[in-house]
Amino acid sequence: MTLQGRLGSTRSRLLVLGGLTCCVYVGIAWLSSAFVYGEGHSHRPIPAFLLLYTLAFLLYLMAVRLLCWSSRQVGVWLVLVFALLFRVALLGSRPIQEDDFYRYLWDGKVVASGLNPYQVTPLAVRDHPGEGLLQPYARILAQDPAFTLILARVNHPAIPTIYPPFAQGIFGLAALAAPGSLTALRVIFLGFDLGICGLMIAMLTRLGLNALGVLVYAWSPLVIKESINSAHYDVVPTFFLVLGLLLVLSHKAVLAHGSLALAVLGKVYPLLVLPLFCWRTWLMRGRTEALWGLGVFAVVLALGYAPFMAAGSWLWRGTVAFAEHWETNSFLFPFLRTVVGERWLANAMVCCILGGVMLVLLHQVDMRHERTFVAANFWVLGALFLLSPVSNPWYFLWLVPFLCCFPLCSWLLLSGLLGLYYLSFYCITAETFQWIIWIEYGPFYALLLWEFLSQRPLGLSLRRGG
Repeated sequence: MTLQGRLGSTRSRLLVLGGLTCCVYVGIAWLSSAFVYGEGHSHRPIPAFLLLYTLAFLLYLMAVRLLCWSSRQVGVWLVLVFALLFRVALLGSRPIQEDDFYRYLWDGKVVASGLNPYQVTPLAVRDHPGEGLLQPYARILAQDPAFTLILARVNHPAIPTIYPPFAQGIFGLAALAAPGSLTALRVIFLGFDLGICGLMIAMLTRLGLNALGVLVYAWSPLVIKESINSAHYDVVPTFFLVLGLLLVLSHKAVLAHGSLALAVLGKVYPLLVLPLFCWRTWLMRGRTEALWGLGVFAVVLALGYAPFMAAGSWLWRGTVAFAEHWETNSFLFPFLRTVVGERWLANAMVCCILGGVMLVLLHQVDMRHERTFVAANFWVLGALFLLSPVSNPWYFLWLVPFLCCFPLCSWLLLSGLLGLYYLSFYCITAETFQWIIWIEYGPFYALLLWEFLSQRPLGLSLRRGG
Protein backbone atom coordinates (compact mmCIF):
# COMPACT_ATOMS: atom_id res chain seq x y z
CA MET A 1 0.00 0.00 0.00
CA THR A 2 1.26 3.50 -0.83
CA LEU A 3 1.99 6.08 1.88
CA GLN A 4 -1.08 8.04 0.81
CA GLY A 5 -3.18 4.89 1.07
CA ARG A 6 -1.87 4.13 4.57
CA LEU A 7 -2.58 7.70 5.68
CA GLY A 8 -6.07 7.50 4.25
CA SER A 9 -6.68 4.21 5.99
CA THR A 10 -5.45 5.58 9.33
CA ARG A 11 -7.55 8.71 8.94
CA SER A 12 -10.64 6.69 8.05
CA ARG A 13 -10.22 4.42 11.05
CA LEU A 14 -9.70 7.41 13.30
CA LEU A 15 -12.89 8.99 11.91
CA VAL A 16 -14.82 5.81 12.67
CA LEU A 17 -13.39 5.55 16.21
CA GLY A 18 -14.06 9.23 16.84
CA GLY A 19 -17.63 8.99 15.54
CA LEU A 20 -18.39 5.93 17.68
CA THR A 21 -16.85 7.63 20.72
CA CYS A 22 -19.03 10.70 20.12
CA CYS A 23 -22.09 8.46 20.20
CA VAL A 24 -20.94 7.00 23.52
CA TYR A 25 -20.58 10.45 25.09
CA VAL A 26 -23.99 11.48 23.80
CA GLY A 27 -25.29 8.31 25.47
CA ILE A 28 -23.57 9.23 28.74
CA ALA A 29 -25.08 12.73 28.55
CA TRP A 30 -28.53 11.23 28.01
CA LEU A 31 -28.04 8.71 30.83
CA SER A 32 -26.89 11.46 33.22
CA SER A 33 -30.45 12.81 33.47
CA ALA A 34 -31.22 9.83 35.71
CA PHE A 35 -28.63 10.97 38.30
CA VAL A 36 -30.80 13.18 40.49
CA TYR A 37 -29.34 14.75 43.63
CA GLY A 38 -30.81 13.24 46.79
CA GLU A 39 -32.03 10.01 45.24
CA GLY A 40 -30.55 6.79 46.59
CA HIS A 41 -27.53 5.46 44.76
CA SER A 42 -29.25 2.12 44.18
CA HIS A 43 -31.85 3.93 42.06
CA ARG A 44 -29.25 5.43 39.76
CA PRO A 45 -28.00 3.62 36.61
CA ILE A 46 -24.39 3.34 37.80
CA PRO A 47 -23.75 -0.03 36.08
CA ALA A 48 -25.12 1.38 32.80
CA PHE A 49 -22.82 4.39 33.09
CA LEU A 50 -19.83 2.13 33.74
CA LEU A 51 -20.73 0.05 30.70
CA LEU A 52 -20.68 3.18 28.50
CA TYR A 53 -17.51 4.42 30.18
CA THR A 54 -15.83 1.06 29.51
CA LEU A 55 -16.88 1.24 25.88
CA ALA A 56 -15.40 4.74 25.60
CA PHE A 57 -12.17 3.47 27.15
CA LEU A 58 -11.92 0.52 24.75
CA LEU A 59 -12.42 2.83 21.76
CA TYR A 60 -9.78 5.11 23.27
CA LEU A 61 -7.27 2.26 23.54
CA MET A 62 -7.96 1.33 19.93
CA ALA A 63 -7.26 4.92 18.87
CA VAL A 64 -4.03 5.03 20.90
CA ARG A 65 -2.90 1.75 19.34
CA LEU A 66 -3.79 2.99 15.85
CA LEU A 67 -1.69 6.14 16.19
CA CYS A 68 1.29 4.26 17.62
CA TRP A 69 2.04 3.14 14.05
CA SER A 70 0.77 6.26 12.34
CA SER A 71 2.70 8.83 10.33
CA ARG A 72 3.20 12.36 11.59
CA GLN A 73 1.32 13.52 8.50
CA VAL A 74 -2.07 12.46 9.87
CA GLY A 75 -3.57 15.76 10.95
CA VAL A 76 -3.43 16.60 14.65
CA TRP A 77 -6.41 18.84 13.95
CA LEU A 78 -8.57 15.71 13.53
CA VAL A 79 -7.66 14.55 17.03
CA LEU A 80 -8.43 17.98 18.48
CA VAL A 81 -11.76 18.38 16.67
CA PHE A 82 -13.02 15.11 18.11
CA ALA A 83 -11.61 16.03 21.53
CA LEU A 84 -13.72 19.19 21.45
CA LEU A 85 -16.83 17.31 20.28
CA PHE A 86 -16.50 14.79 23.12
CA ARG A 87 -16.39 17.60 25.66
CA VAL A 88 -19.20 19.63 24.12
CA ALA A 89 -21.41 16.53 24.27
CA LEU A 90 -21.10 16.59 28.08
CA LEU A 91 -21.30 20.35 28.69
CA GLY A 92 -25.00 20.22 29.44
CA SER A 93 -25.03 16.85 31.21
CA ARG A 94 -25.97 16.30 34.82
CA PRO A 95 -22.94 15.45 37.05
CA ILE A 96 -22.67 11.71 37.60
CA GLN A 97 -22.04 10.83 41.25
CA GLU A 98 -20.14 14.04 42.05
CA ASP A 99 -21.00 17.17 44.01
CA ASP A 100 -17.69 18.98 44.66
CA PHE A 101 -18.82 21.73 42.31
CA TYR A 102 -21.30 22.98 44.91
CA ARG A 103 -18.34 24.03 47.06
CA TYR A 104 -16.78 25.72 44.02
CA LEU A 105 -19.99 27.66 43.37
CA TRP A 106 -20.31 28.73 47.01
CA ASP A 107 -16.64 29.69 47.38
CA GLY A 108 -16.81 31.61 44.11
CA LYS A 109 -19.79 33.66 45.25
CA VAL A 110 -18.10 34.38 48.58
CA VAL A 111 -14.93 35.59 46.85
CA ALA A 112 -16.88 37.60 44.26
CA SER A 113 -18.69 39.29 47.17
CA GLY A 114 -15.35 40.42 48.64
CA LEU A 115 -15.50 37.94 51.53
CA ASN A 116 -12.99 35.38 52.83
CA PRO A 117 -13.95 31.72 52.15
CA TYR A 118 -11.43 30.46 54.73
CA GLN A 119 -12.88 32.43 57.62
CA VAL A 120 -16.17 30.60 58.18
CA THR A 121 -17.67 27.20 57.45
CA PRO A 122 -20.73 26.67 55.23
CA LEU A 123 -22.43 24.92 58.15
CA ALA A 124 -22.05 28.01 60.35
CA VAL A 125 -23.52 30.25 57.65
CA ARG A 126 -26.41 27.86 57.18
CA ASP A 127 -27.23 27.33 60.87
CA HIS A 128 -26.33 30.69 62.42
CA PRO A 129 -26.79 33.34 59.73
CA GLY A 130 -27.62 36.17 62.15
CA GLU A 131 -24.38 36.11 64.15
CA GLY A 132 -21.91 39.00 63.72
CA LEU A 133 -19.14 37.64 61.48
CA LEU A 134 -21.62 35.52 59.54
CA GLN A 135 -24.01 38.31 58.55
CA PRO A 136 -22.18 39.37 55.34
CA TYR A 137 -22.14 35.74 54.22
CA ALA A 138 -25.82 35.33 55.05
CA ARG A 139 -26.62 38.34 52.83
CA ILE A 140 -25.56 36.22 49.85
CA LEU A 141 -28.52 33.94 50.58
CA ALA A 142 -30.89 36.88 50.91
CA GLN A 143 -29.71 38.47 47.66
CA ASP A 144 -29.77 35.26 45.62
CA PRO A 145 -32.07 32.48 46.92
CA ALA A 146 -30.44 29.98 44.53
CA PHE A 147 -27.46 29.90 46.87
CA THR A 148 -29.62 28.56 49.70
CA LEU A 149 -29.87 25.29 47.75
CA ILE A 150 -26.21 25.39 46.73
CA LEU A 151 -25.10 25.95 50.34
CA ALA A 152 -27.28 23.06 51.55
CA ARG A 153 -25.51 20.73 49.10
CA VAL A 154 -21.90 21.66 49.92
CA ASN A 155 -20.15 18.51 51.12
CA HIS A 156 -18.20 18.47 54.39
CA PRO A 157 -19.91 21.74 55.43
CA ALA A 158 -18.33 21.75 58.91
CA ILE A 159 -14.87 22.30 57.37
CA PRO A 160 -13.62 25.54 55.78
CA THR A 161 -12.66 25.32 52.14
CA ILE A 162 -9.57 23.27 51.31
CA TYR A 163 -9.00 24.94 47.94
CA PRO A 164 -5.97 27.29 47.72
CA PRO A 165 -6.08 30.94 46.64
CA PHE A 166 -5.73 30.56 42.87
CA ALA A 167 -8.62 28.11 42.90
CA GLN A 168 -10.66 30.75 44.73
CA GLY A 169 -9.79 33.22 41.99
CA ILE A 170 -11.08 30.85 39.31
CA PHE A 171 -14.27 30.16 41.27
CA GLY A 172 -14.72 33.90 41.81
CA LEU A 173 -14.29 34.56 38.08
CA ALA A 174 -17.04 32.05 37.30
CA ALA A 175 -19.28 33.70 39.92
CA LEU A 176 -18.73 37.13 38.38
CA ALA A 177 -19.59 35.78 34.92
CA ALA A 178 -22.63 33.74 35.96
CA PRO A 179 -23.32 33.32 39.71
CA GLY A 180 -24.29 29.78 40.66
CA SER A 181 -23.80 28.46 37.13
CA LEU A 182 -22.28 25.02 36.69
CA THR A 183 -22.01 25.70 32.96
CA ALA A 184 -19.80 28.73 33.60
CA LEU A 185 -17.44 26.57 35.65
CA ARG A 186 -17.39 23.93 32.93
CA VAL A 187 -16.60 26.46 30.20
CA ILE A 188 -13.65 27.80 32.21
CA PHE A 189 -12.37 24.28 32.88
CA LEU A 190 -12.84 23.45 29.20
CA GLY A 191 -10.57 26.36 28.30
CA PHE A 192 -7.78 25.10 30.56
CA ASP A 193 -8.39 21.52 29.39
CA LEU A 194 -7.93 22.46 25.73
CA GLY A 195 -4.97 24.60 26.77
CA ILE A 196 -3.28 21.47 28.12
CA CYS A 197 -3.78 19.86 24.69
CA GLY A 198 -1.96 22.80 23.09
CA LEU A 199 0.86 22.66 25.62
CA MET A 200 1.29 18.93 25.12
CA ILE A 201 1.60 19.37 21.35
CA ALA A 202 4.34 21.93 22.01
CA MET A 203 6.06 19.62 24.52
CA LEU A 204 5.91 16.58 22.25
CA THR A 205 7.42 18.64 19.45
CA ARG A 206 10.12 19.92 21.80
CA LEU A 207 11.01 16.37 22.84
CA GLY A 208 11.13 15.15 19.26
CA LEU A 209 8.06 12.95 19.68
CA ASN A 210 5.02 12.54 17.47
CA ALA A 211 2.56 15.36 18.17
CA LEU A 212 -0.27 12.86 17.63
CA GLY A 213 0.59 11.60 21.11
CA VAL A 214 -1.66 14.40 22.37
CA LEU A 215 -4.51 11.94 21.72
CA VAL A 216 -3.54 10.13 24.92
CA TYR A 217 -4.69 13.18 26.88
CA ALA A 218 -7.25 14.69 24.48
CA TRP A 219 -9.33 11.51 24.13
CA SER A 220 -8.87 10.18 27.66
CA PRO A 221 -12.30 9.17 29.04
CA LEU A 222 -11.04 9.88 32.56
CA VAL A 223 -10.10 13.46 31.65
CA ILE A 224 -13.37 14.10 29.81
CA LYS A 225 -15.58 12.63 32.53
CA GLU A 226 -13.84 14.27 35.47
CA SER A 227 -13.12 17.70 34.00
CA ILE A 228 -16.39 18.29 32.08
CA ASN A 229 -19.13 16.05 33.47
CA SER A 230 -17.95 16.03 37.09
CA ALA A 231 -16.61 19.61 36.78
CA HIS A 232 -13.51 18.89 38.83
CA TYR A 233 -11.04 21.73 39.03
CA ASP A 234 -7.81 19.73 38.63
CA VAL A 235 -7.24 20.71 35.00
CA VAL A 236 -6.38 24.25 36.15
CA PRO A 237 -3.30 23.45 38.30
CA THR A 238 -2.36 20.74 35.80
CA PHE A 239 -2.27 23.41 33.06
CA PHE A 240 0.22 25.52 35.01
CA LEU A 241 2.31 22.46 35.93
CA VAL A 242 2.62 21.47 32.25
CA LEU A 243 3.32 25.10 31.32
CA GLY A 244 6.07 25.19 33.95
CA LEU A 245 7.63 22.03 32.53
CA LEU A 246 7.61 23.46 29.02
CA LEU A 247 9.16 26.71 30.24
CA VAL A 248 11.95 24.81 32.02
CA LEU A 249 12.70 22.93 28.80
CA SER A 250 12.76 26.27 26.96
CA HIS A 251 15.36 27.63 29.44
CA LYS A 252 12.93 30.18 30.88
CA ALA A 253 13.53 29.10 34.43
CA VAL A 254 12.21 32.17 36.24
CA LEU A 255 8.90 32.06 34.38
CA ALA A 256 8.79 28.30 34.94
CA HIS A 257 9.04 28.71 38.71
CA GLY A 258 6.32 31.37 38.59
CA SER A 259 4.05 28.98 36.68
CA LEU A 260 4.81 26.22 39.18
CA ALA A 261 3.85 28.61 42.00
CA LEU A 262 0.48 29.21 40.30
CA ALA A 263 0.02 25.44 40.10
CA VAL A 264 0.71 25.14 43.84
CA LEU A 265 -1.72 28.00 44.48
CA GLY A 266 -4.25 25.89 42.61
CA LYS A 267 -3.55 22.63 44.45
CA VAL A 268 -0.69 21.87 46.79
CA TYR A 269 0.58 18.68 45.11
CA PRO A 270 2.93 20.32 42.51
CA LEU A 271 5.04 21.57 45.42
CA LEU A 272 6.60 18.09 45.38
CA VAL A 273 8.40 18.73 42.08
CA LEU A 274 9.96 22.07 43.14
CA PRO A 275 13.34 20.38 43.91
CA LEU A 276 13.40 18.96 40.35
CA PHE A 277 12.74 22.40 38.85
CA CYS A 278 15.44 24.00 40.99
CA TRP A 279 18.02 21.28 40.37
CA ARG A 280 17.63 21.29 36.60
CA THR A 281 17.83 25.09 36.56
CA TRP A 282 21.03 24.91 38.64
CA LEU A 283 22.56 22.38 36.25
CA MET A 284 21.55 24.14 33.06
CA ARG A 285 21.55 27.86 33.97
CA GLY A 286 23.65 28.13 37.10
CA ARG A 287 23.11 28.75 40.79
CA THR A 288 22.09 32.42 40.40
CA GLU A 289 19.17 31.69 38.09
CA ALA A 290 18.08 28.79 40.29
CA LEU A 291 17.95 31.14 43.28
CA TRP A 292 16.08 33.71 41.22
CA GLY A 293 13.56 31.06 40.27
CA LEU A 294 13.14 29.99 43.87
CA GLY A 295 12.65 33.63 44.88
CA VAL A 296 9.98 34.18 42.22
CA PHE A 297 8.24 31.00 43.38
CA ALA A 298 8.16 32.28 46.98
CA VAL A 299 6.96 35.76 46.00
CA VAL A 300 4.12 34.48 43.80
CA LEU A 301 3.07 32.09 46.55
CA ALA A 302 3.09 34.89 49.16
CA LEU A 303 1.12 37.24 46.90
CA GLY A 304 -1.46 34.54 46.34
CA TYR A 305 -2.09 33.97 50.03
CA ALA A 306 -1.84 37.63 51.10
CA PRO A 307 -5.51 38.60 50.42
CA PHE A 308 -6.73 35.80 52.68
CA MET A 309 -4.35 36.13 55.66
CA ALA A 310 -7.10 37.64 57.82
CA ALA A 311 -8.40 34.11 58.28
CA GLY A 312 -5.37 33.34 60.49
CA SER A 313 -5.01 29.66 61.36
CA TRP A 314 -8.32 28.96 59.64
CA LEU A 315 -6.50 29.45 56.36
CA TRP A 316 -5.05 25.96 56.78
CA ARG A 317 -7.81 24.26 58.78
CA GLY A 318 -9.47 22.60 55.80
CA THR A 319 -6.14 21.38 54.44
CA VAL A 320 -5.11 19.96 57.83
CA ALA A 321 -8.46 18.16 58.18
CA PHE A 322 -7.98 16.71 54.70
CA ALA A 323 -4.47 15.45 55.56
CA GLU A 324 -5.52 14.00 58.92
CA HIS A 325 -8.83 12.33 58.11
CA TRP A 326 -9.59 11.80 54.41
CA GLU A 327 -9.06 8.33 52.96
CA THR A 328 -10.66 7.34 49.66
CA ASN A 329 -9.98 4.80 46.92
CA SER A 330 -6.42 4.14 48.07
CA PHE A 331 -4.71 0.77 47.68
CA LEU A 332 -1.33 1.14 49.43
CA PHE A 333 -2.11 3.62 52.21
CA PRO A 334 -4.55 1.37 54.16
CA PHE A 335 -1.86 -1.31 54.15
CA LEU A 336 0.72 1.15 55.53
CA ARG A 337 -1.71 2.34 58.18
CA THR A 338 -2.39 -1.25 59.23
CA VAL A 339 1.34 -1.98 59.51
CA VAL A 340 2.25 1.07 61.61
CA GLY A 341 -1.04 1.32 63.51
CA GLU A 342 -1.49 5.11 63.48
CA ARG A 343 -2.63 7.47 60.74
CA TRP A 344 0.06 10.06 61.48
CA LEU A 345 2.77 7.40 61.31
CA ALA A 346 1.44 6.24 57.96
CA ASN A 347 1.51 9.85 56.75
CA ALA A 348 5.11 10.16 57.96
CA MET A 349 6.05 6.93 56.18
CA VAL A 350 4.57 8.23 52.92
CA CYS A 351 6.62 11.43 53.30
CA CYS A 352 9.78 9.38 53.88
CA ILE A 353 9.16 7.21 50.83
CA LEU A 354 8.51 10.24 48.63
CA GLY A 355 11.64 11.87 50.02
CA GLY A 356 13.60 8.73 49.15
CA VAL A 357 12.25 8.71 45.61
CA MET A 358 13.26 12.35 45.24
CA LEU A 359 16.80 11.73 46.52
CA VAL A 360 17.28 8.80 44.15
CA LEU A 361 16.13 10.90 41.20
CA LEU A 362 18.31 13.88 42.13
CA HIS A 363 21.45 11.81 42.71
CA GLN A 364 21.15 8.96 40.21
CA VAL A 365 19.32 10.50 37.23
CA ASP A 366 20.70 12.99 34.71
CA MET A 367 18.28 15.93 34.77
CA ARG A 368 20.06 17.65 31.90
CA HIS A 369 18.28 15.33 29.47
CA GLU A 370 14.89 16.80 28.61
CA ARG A 371 12.94 13.54 28.43
CA THR A 372 14.57 12.38 31.64
CA PHE A 373 13.55 15.56 33.43
CA VAL A 374 9.93 15.18 32.30
CA ALA A 375 9.97 11.49 33.28
CA ALA A 376 11.33 12.32 36.74
CA ASN A 377 8.37 14.66 37.35
CA PHE A 378 6.03 11.91 36.23
CA TRP A 379 7.50 9.30 38.57
CA VAL A 380 7.44 11.62 41.58
CA LEU A 381 3.79 12.57 41.02
CA GLY A 382 2.93 8.96 40.18
CA ALA A 383 4.43 7.81 43.48
CA LEU A 384 2.40 10.49 45.27
CA PHE A 385 -0.82 9.27 43.66
CA LEU A 386 -0.16 5.63 44.51
CA LEU A 387 0.86 6.32 48.13
CA SER A 388 -1.73 8.98 48.91
CA PRO A 389 -4.58 8.17 51.30
CA VAL A 390 -6.87 9.90 48.79
CA SER A 391 -6.59 8.53 45.26
CA ASN A 392 -9.72 9.92 43.69
CA PRO A 393 -9.94 9.31 39.93
CA TRP A 394 -9.75 13.03 39.15
CA TYR A 395 -6.38 13.24 40.91
CA PHE A 396 -5.03 11.05 38.10
CA LEU A 397 -5.60 14.00 35.76
CA TRP A 398 -2.21 15.30 37.01
CA LEU A 399 -0.54 12.30 35.37
CA VAL A 400 -2.35 11.86 32.05
CA PRO A 401 -0.38 14.60 30.20
CA PHE A 402 2.84 12.72 30.96
CA LEU A 403 1.41 9.60 29.31
CA CYS A 404 1.45 11.48 26.00
CA CYS A 405 5.25 11.30 26.27
CA PHE A 406 5.52 7.92 28.03
CA PRO A 407 2.43 5.85 27.09
CA LEU A 408 3.15 2.99 29.48
CA CYS A 409 0.49 0.32 29.20
CA SER A 410 0.17 -0.09 32.97
CA TRP A 411 -0.65 3.57 33.62
CA LEU A 412 -2.99 3.78 30.61
CA LEU A 413 -4.82 0.74 31.99
CA LEU A 414 -5.09 2.35 35.42
CA SER A 415 -6.67 5.46 33.88
CA GLY A 416 -9.50 3.22 32.73
CA LEU A 417 -9.77 0.99 35.79
CA LEU A 418 -10.17 4.02 38.07
CA GLY A 419 -13.68 4.39 36.69
CA LEU A 420 -14.61 1.41 38.88
CA TYR A 421 -14.41 3.86 41.79
CA TYR A 422 -18.02 4.75 41.01
CA LEU A 423 -19.12 1.26 41.95
CA SER A 424 -18.33 2.24 45.55
CA PHE A 425 -21.62 4.13 45.61
CA TYR A 426 -23.40 0.93 44.63
CA CYS A 427 -21.81 -1.31 47.26
CA ILE A 428 -23.74 -2.40 50.30
CA THR A 429 -20.72 -2.90 52.55
CA ALA A 430 -17.20 -1.55 52.83
CA GLU A 431 -15.91 -5.13 52.51
CA THR A 432 -17.47 -5.35 49.05
CA PHE A 433 -15.71 -2.16 48.01
CA GLN A 434 -12.37 -3.63 49.04
CA TRP A 435 -12.77 -6.17 46.24
CA ILE A 436 -13.35 -3.31 43.81
CA ILE A 437 -10.11 -1.68 45.00
CA TRP A 438 -8.27 -4.89 44.15
CA ILE A 439 -9.86 -4.99 40.69
CA GLU A 440 -8.87 -1.34 40.17
CA TYR A 441 -5.23 -1.68 41.17
CA GLY A 442 -4.38 -5.40 40.89
CA PRO A 443 -4.06 -5.53 37.06
CA PHE A 444 -2.14 -2.24 37.11
CA TYR A 445 0.51 -3.46 39.55
CA ALA A 446 0.82 -6.78 37.71
CA LEU A 447 1.39 -5.01 34.40
CA LEU A 448 3.73 -2.46 36.00
CA LEU A 449 5.83 -5.31 37.41
CA TRP A 450 5.93 -7.01 34.01
CA GLU A 451 7.07 -3.75 32.37
CA PHE A 452 9.80 -3.40 34.97
CA LEU A 453 11.01 -6.98 34.68
CA SER A 454 10.98 -6.87 30.89
CA GLN A 455 13.03 -3.65 31.07
CA ARG A 456 10.54 -1.54 29.17
CA PRO A 457 11.76 2.06 28.68
CA LEU A 458 10.83 4.14 31.71
CA GLY A 459 12.01 7.46 30.33
CA LEU A 460 14.97 7.86 32.69
CA SER A 461 18.69 8.15 31.95
CA LEU A 462 21.18 7.35 34.66
CA ARG A 463 24.06 9.79 35.18
CA ARG A 464 26.69 7.28 34.21
CA GLY A 465 24.75 6.56 31.05
CA GLY A 466 25.34 10.10 29.88
